[in-house]
Amino acid sequence: MKFKKIRTKIVTAMLLTTLFPLVLTSSIILYQVSQSTRQDYTIAQTRIEQDLKFQIRQYLDDLGESAYPIYYDYELLRNLFRNVNERSGKIADYQTRQRMKQFFLNTYGRFESSDVKGMYVIDLEGNPYSVFSPNYYLSLNRTYTKSVLRDFTFPYENPAFAIDDRSLYDEPVVRYLYPLKMLGTPFAVLVIDLRQQSFESLLERYNTFEQGRIVMVNRDNRIIYHSDHALIGRMYEKDRDRRTQIVQTRLDGGGETLIYEFRVSSQLIFYRDFAVGIIIFSLLISALLSFGLSYNLTLPVLKLHAKMRALRDGNYEARVEITTSDEIAFLGMRFNEMAHRIQWHIDHELNLRLQTQEAQIKALQSQISPHFLFNTLQLISNIASVNRVPEMRSICLALSHMYRYNMEIRKEWVQVKDEISHVRNYLLIINKRLPEGIHIRISASPEVRELKMPKLMLQPIVENAVEHGLIPLMQGQKKMRISVCVDVPGERLIVRLADNGVGMPASELERLRTALDDPDVFPGSPSASIGMPNIQKRIKLICGEDYGIKMLSRPGQGTLIVLHLPLKEVHSA
Repeated sequence: MKFKKIRTKIVTAMLLTTLFPLVLTSSIILYQVSQSTRQDYTIAQTRIEQDLKFQIRQYLDDLGESAYPIYYDYELLRNLFRNVNERSGKIADYQTRQRMKQFFLNTYGRFESSDVKGMYVIDLEGNPYSVFSPNYYLSLNRTYTKSVLRDFTFPYENPAFAIDDRSLYDEPVVRYLYPLKMLGTPFAVLVIDLRQQSFESLLERYNTFEQGRIVMVNRDNRIIYHSDHALIGRMYEKDRDRRTQIVQTRLDGGGETLIYEFRVSSQLIFYRDFAVGIIIFSLLISALLSFGLSYNLTLPVLKLHAKMRALRDGNYEARVEITTSDEIAFLGMRFNEMAHRIQWHIDHELNLRLQTQEAQIKALQSQISPHFLFNTLQLISNIASVNRVPEMRSICLALSHMYRYNMEIRKEWVQVKDEISHVRNYLLIINKRLPEGIHIRISASPEVRELKMPKLMLQPIVENAVEHGLIPLMQGQKKMRISVCVDVPGERLIVRLADNGVGMPASELERLRTALDDPDVFPGSPSASIGMPNIQKRIKLICGEDYGIKMLSRPGQGTLIVLHLPLKEVHSA
C-alpha cells in the first residue's frame, strides 16, 4: 500500500512539472489567436449589421417607393379591384389598360433602363391582369404565376422579396412583390422583376474576408440569395466547420435574415491548432501514464462490468475470460456459472413454447368441415348414379387435390398461388351444388403469386362466405372477389375477400369482432371452428400479434374480410 502511494506521488510530480509550462504556453497562444479572431468578427459584424443592412433596406425602400404611386390613381386601383372580383383574368376597359401602361412606364423610368426585366399584376390566385416588359413578350401562365406567389406569404400585408434563378428571362432576377389593397384588404400583387447583377454588386462589396459568403434567407429559412448561386432556393444550413465565423442579423419589416459566413485566417488557424495539439499531446502522455498504473487493477473489473451489461441487454452467451487467480477471477467464475444457468433455462423455455405452438398449429390445420365433405361425397354419388356424366372426374380430381393439400401438414407456409388453386378446387366442387353458380374474380400479379403465406387461410374464409353469405342470397348473381397485393412501406401482404351476399347485422358483426380480438374464448359451435376465430388464432400463432383479420359487413350488401400477413418471399419463408 505504501509503495502505491509513493508511486502515485512520483507520477503526479512528473506530470505537473511537464504539463504546467506546456499548457501555460499553449494557453497564451490560444488567447492571442482568440483575440485576433474576435477582432475580425467585430469588424465583419459592424459592416454587415450596420452598413450592408442599411444598404439593403435602402434598396428595398426604393422599390417600395417605386411601387407605391399606383395608389395615386384611385380610379385605376378601383377598376383593378373590380376586375379581380369578377375573376375575369383580364382588364376589360381600354382606359384602365392605358392607365396601367402609363403606370408601368412611369415606374420603368425610375430605374436604369437595363435593370428592369418586367412588371405585371396578378391576383392572389395567380391570374395575370396586366403585363409590361421592355425587351420581352411575356406570356404568363398560372403555373408560373403560382410559383411567383410562393414567395408571398399569408396574410399578404407586407411586400416580399425573392431571387428567382429560373425566371422567364433566362437569367436570375430580383423579384419584388408589392401587395395591392382596397379598403385595407389585399386583392392583387404588383410584381417588379429586376436584373440580379446590380443587387449582387451591392452585396458582394462587403464580402472581403477569406472564403466569405453572403446569404439572405426568408422567414421559412429558404435561401433567397447566396454568393454561390447554385444554393439559391435550398434550405439554409449553417456551416458546421469550426473555422467558420457567422454574422447574422434580421432585416427590418420583411422577415428576411442577412447572414455573412467567412473563414478564420489560415495563419491563425495554424497557431490555434498548434497550441491545441500541444495540449492534446500533453494530455495523452499523462493519460498513458495513468492508464499504465491502473491497468492491472481496473481492466478486469471493466470487463466484468461489460459482460454484466451485455447479459442485462439480452446477450445470454456473454462470458468472462478468466486470466488471473485473484478475487476478481472468483467473481468472474461465479458470473459465468450464473449466465450459463440463465441461458439454459431460457433455451429450455423457448423450446417448450415452440413445441406447444407447433402442436397447436398442426392440430388446427388437421381440421376440416365434415359437413362439406359429406355434401361433396353425396354430390359425387348423385351425379354417378343419376346423370352418369364426365363431371365426376373433375369433381374427384378437385377433391383429391384438396385432400392432398390438407394432408401436407409439415408445410406451414405455401405460395399464394397454391392457396388460390386450393380455393378454385373448392369452388369447382361447390358450384356443382348451385345451379346458378358462384362467380369469382381473383386479382394477384405474377410476382405476388410467388410470395409466401400461411397454409389453409383462404379456403375456410371462402367456405364461410359461401355457406353463410352467398347461398342464403335468394336474388341476384352470387359474386366473390379475392385480391392479393403488397403493402411495401408496411412490409405486409394484404389479402381482401369480398362477396355480395346477405351480409351480417351489426350485432353479429360485433360478436365476430370480439371473437377475433380473443379467439381463445370464442363461444362458437364446432362447425364454426375453422371460421374467422380459428384463422385469427393461426395467424397470431404463426405470424405474431401484429397481424390478423379485419371485417366489414352490411346487411343486404355483403361482407369484406381483410387479412394482414407478413411479407415473405420464397427464399425467406
